[in-house]
Amino acid sequence: MTENSNDEGKLVSVLEARDELEAITIQAFLESQGIDAAIRSRQIPMYDGIARVWNPVWGYVLVMEENHDRAEELIIEYIDSCSSTEDMENSTERDMDT
Repeated sequence: MTENSNDEGKLVSVLEARDELEAITIQAFLESQGIDAAIRSRQIPMYDGIARVWNPVWGYVLVMEENHDRAEELIIEYIDSCSSTEDMENSTERDMDT
């Protein structure tokens, strides 16, 4: 996926990733749903995370502008499903402790 191609449209940010794992996970999820996605890191090689001092965002997950709304919906659903799964696991652990 190229970042600036007049023939293909414009890449826009759909998520500000807190770390590389989050960016890769969301990129893979979007691609599994048929939406091409790219990652742009804000990190500076050889500065060992000093860019995080100036900006707490690790980087961005980018999609084509025409896919932005659908990608955003999918990400919200995905994060909600992860949260509800985590809540269920915590509840089960508490039940087992009692």
